[in-house]
Amino acid sequence: MTANARQFMDRVLAAVRETDDHGLLTDRRADGLTGISGLKTVGVLQRLARLFADDPSACYVEIGVFQGLTLISTALEAPALPCFGIDNFATLDPDGVNLSVVNERLARFGTANARLLNMDFEEALGGLDGHLSGRRVGLYFVDGPHDYRSQMVCLLLAKRHLHDHAVIVVDDANYPAVRHATRDFLLGHAGFKLAFEAYSPAHPANLSRDDLLRWEAGWLNGVHVLVTDPEGLLPDMLPPVDDDRTLYFNEWLVHRQQMAELAPEAVALARALCLDDEPEAADRRADLMRRFDQMKTRFSGRFPDRNTKSAGLPEARFNALPEG
Repeated sequence: MTANARQFMDRVLAAVRETDDHGLLTDRRADGLTGISGLKTVGVLQRLARLFADDPSACYVEIGVFQGLTLISTALEAPALPCFGIDNFATLDPDGVNLSVVNERLARFGTANARLLNMDFEEALGGLDGHLSGRRVGLYFVDGPHDYRSQMVCLLLAKRHLHDHAVIVVDDANYPAVRHATRDFLLGHAGFKLAFEAYSPAHPANLSRDDLLRWEAGWLNGVHVLVTDPEGLLPDMLPPVDDDRTLYFNEWLVHRQQMAELAPEAVALARALCLDDEPEAADRRADLMRRFDQMKTRFSGRFPDRNTKSAGLPEARFNALPEG
């Protein structure tokens, strides 16, 4: 078992090193396959998929399909490997076109081994057994919502579906919540190790044009590569995080507020007011009121503060052993 585990680890690390040196394995951008992932992120998925290509018990699963770049790129490199992309296209799709873009590309590139699960990621992960036909997830790409809870749910709910030798690639590791979630998952699950991490100096939206071109060819907004390691072959390695937990404590302070869902608009307005930018403040105030008008019926009946949403929950409920 140790020899097999060592061989698996060597192959994973070699695939990551080759990607870090050379980027994409196969470049299909000229054929119209585009997206917003770093090219090295795509390249490592291509190489890692090949590790599972001949394993009849394995499959590939990704959370967050967008316009199909990673799903199709991965599926084309391992045509015998079933590949599942999970997305309900609720975000990053203001024009409502991404579902049709993905379906068109799946057909045009002939990815018969790729299947789109058009559903919420929590629902999909909760019922994943019904889609995998007995296979286990050998390669798992997490690129969905990047809040702390969503990251942890993606890791925790997938755990029981993972192959004995599994690789998890977590995108957008620049975000503090993503790094915290990876770190906490590793601290609570000794059978997994961080094999590789890479970060860029800022979000792509905040990079200069020259820097953006450089990091688009690389790991873009950061990446984590985790591996199953029940034998402890790799030493412990954890993502760096800020010890200041103020933002996480503030989540509780915000969530209990009557109008908690307005927090993004409220913070944007607060920034404009603090900087004494009246034109910006006027725009952000309009955004806030527009959002309030959309959601005000949801706020009615709530307390001004300390909303627990516990009304109607059982006063006491016992679990019980089955009879016999």
